Amino acid sequence: MVENTLPSLNAPSGSDEPPVPDKIGKYEIHNLVGKGSCGFVYKGFDPFVRRDVAVKTSRGFTEDHSHDEESIRRAFFTEAHAAGMLSHPHIVSLYDAGTEAGMNYLVMEFVDGDNLAPACTRNGARLPVDQVVDIIFKCAKALDYSHSKGVLHRDIKPTNIMLTRDGVPKVMDFSVAEVNDPTATADPRRHAVGSPLYMSPEQVQRNKLEPASDLYSLGVVMYQLLTGETPYTGTDLLHLFAAIRHAPVPQIEAKRPDLPRELSTLINRLLAKKVEQRYQSGRELGNDLLRIFERLKQTDLNLSRRENRDSLRSLRFFDSFSDEEIGEILSASHLLTYAAGADVVREGDIDGAFYLIARGNAEVRKGNTVINTLMKGDCFGEIGFLTATRRTATVTAATQVLALRVSSTLLDQVSADCQLRFYKIFTQTLIYRLSLTNAKLSAAKGG
Repeated sequence: MVENTLPSLNAPSGSDEPPVPDKIGKYEIHNLVGKGSCGFVYKGFDPFVRRDVAVKTSRGFTEDHSHDEESIRRAFFTEAHAAGMLSHPHIVSLYDAGTEAGMNYLVMEFVDGDNLAPACTRNGARLPVDQVVDIIFKCAKALDYSHSKGVLHRDIKPTNIMLTRDGVPKVMDFSVAEVNDPTATADPRRHAVGSPLYMSPEQVQRNKLEPASDLYSLGVVMYQLLTGETPYTGTDLLHLFAAIRHAPVPQIEAKRPDLPRELSTLINRLLAKKVEQRYQSGRELGNDLLRIFERLKQTDLNLSRRENRDSLRSLRFFDSFSDEEIGEILSASHLLTYAAGADVVREGDIDGAFYLIARGNAEVRKGNTVINTLMKGDCFGEIGFLTATRRTATVTAATQVLALRVSSTLLDQVSADCQLRFYKIFTQTLIYRLSLTNAKLSAAKGG
């Protein structure tokens, strides 16, 4: 990826990792966990409030003096000022700041997880589309809050978005943030700040930035999460910046034709060249993402319902049911998955439900003895369904089992015609099973 040959304009390079200190301030230091744009990040522990913390130092000097003491000091105070103004569930919290032996440090919320970079690799597995939409939605809400406080991040990229083990995104690293100054004007002599692959057209031109610039960078992250590539690449900064400024927005549909059209349209809008053609606020972007997310979930729900209905349609029990009636049964029952070795019902339990195996095999045990094997289409629990008596045997999944669990109470919710059809087939099945049991008993006696 070009990112490997185009270092961030803020990232330290060539500096050796320092020895891990035992303490910084009052904080116990455990280990080095990463490098910030101007220093190092350690996992630490606050002995007073008894919680893990991240301690970020500002010691990141390099031999070529690409980061002099003044720029590092400025980055430290910028991040302390910006992060200290912000308190949001999707922004890494700042707890403390201090100076020790000439070294500045920030104490922040420790996020147990990883940043988004592994999910952005070219050949890696892509995250589910609905998860990507959820991540970007929450980041958009975080940026909307940040912008409302007058703070532009200016360096949104995968490594600056953490993802907890529970999948919660958190924006971090405000070391090059810009805190609102109504008197500020564009200065063509100032250096561009940010990470080249994620910069907006106005950012590479060193123009005055607006919230739409952060949202552009978030759009690049979204594009990369979905495709494994950034929209623009180049052999050097000159060619990359020229592409960002002038090359047509690459149509994500060409790389991901499976995406909903409205999602492709949203990404194209995020990456528009002109600021006025983009989303102007995280709230506006979040509203559109929320609508798309809800449609995606509804589509998944409909697909799941169709798959469940088709699973039941293949069973002899439902031969005479219409699709609508199968849908009614599904809405008034539970389609459950059991892993191999899991008990579906246990001997001695009171369970007033009827079970029908839609997929997989199960074993019926009396004590430790296997007395029967159930396969797709087989049912059990008819007597318990009618009288809610104790189970006389244990049914255990031999393979992964998908089973329909029907209770008489919930069945009262379906239409009268559907109930009538269900009880007709149920009775026929029960009579057949009892006849089969009597035949086996007679054969056993005759033997």
